[in-house]
Amino acid sequence: MIVWLIYFLSFKVYTVVLAEEKRLLLNDPDVLVNRLNRLENVMVVLNSTVLQQSITIQQQSLMIQQQQTSINQQELRIKQLQDTIKHSQSIGTTYTRWGRTQCPNNNTELVYSGYVGGGIYSDSGAAAEYVCLPPDPNYVKTSGGDYGRMYGGEFDSNFFASNSNDEDVPCALCRTNRASSVIMIPGKNTCHSGWKVEYHGYLASGFHSHAAASAYVCVDINPEYIIGGVDQHYGKLFYEVVSKCGALKCPPYINNYPLTCVVCSK
Repeated sequence: MIVWLIYFLSFKVYTVVLAEEKRLLLNDPDVLVNRLNRLENVMVVLNSTVLQQSITIQQQSLMIQQQQTSINQQELRIKQLQDTIKHSQSIGTTYTRWGRTQCPNNNTELVYSGYVGGGIYSDSGAAAEYVCLPPDPNYVKTSGGDYGRMYGGEFDSNFFASNSNDEDVPCALCRTNRASSVIMIPGKNTCHSGWKVEYHGYLASGFHSHAAASAYVCVDINPEYIIGGVDQHYGKLFYEVVSKCGALKCPPYINNYPLTCVVCSK
């Protein structure tokens, strides 16, 4: 656009010069030569200006291209960061922290804090595992057959803490967003290389002579109790687990020593 404007102005100058020349005497060659020299000088200046403007336009075009390339690179980087954030948010796994109401402060979030439940120790058909019941159950029906049963959980000894006997046991369902695997290792209170400790404590199960089956869970090393849960009701009971030599290799295991445990993530 600028180039065309310059040429247009050149044409106008040339037209004016010719108009003036018509008024000159045709037999005055000096005047004509002077006019032509002036016109040539004007054309030289205009050509130089056009060249400079062309160079400027080329430089600006190159700068625009470089800026567009930079913008494209930044947009790609932003998309990569968004994908990374989205991917990191979608990775995670859960575990239950037995005996505590909160999750460890190590990149974990509390899904909910609740009460330990399970089958009563004396029923031979009771469910074996411990479960973490939420504090806000949703009921739909108001009656049902008395077949499966859910009881609360209690410590039935002072092993886990000096005053833990008959205390009702809380639990916390935790989610870690920095790992995709969680394992509980019985007999250890540290994790293997490359794994991170979520929490550690003592291995627990039901009493071996009770009718109901049970499971092994890891009770936190510093257990808490449910407020008001000091009465003896029994239900799903927690006992320490000791190692028994025989088929179990001793050493490294030691007869009648309580087993530790650790929950690890990676």
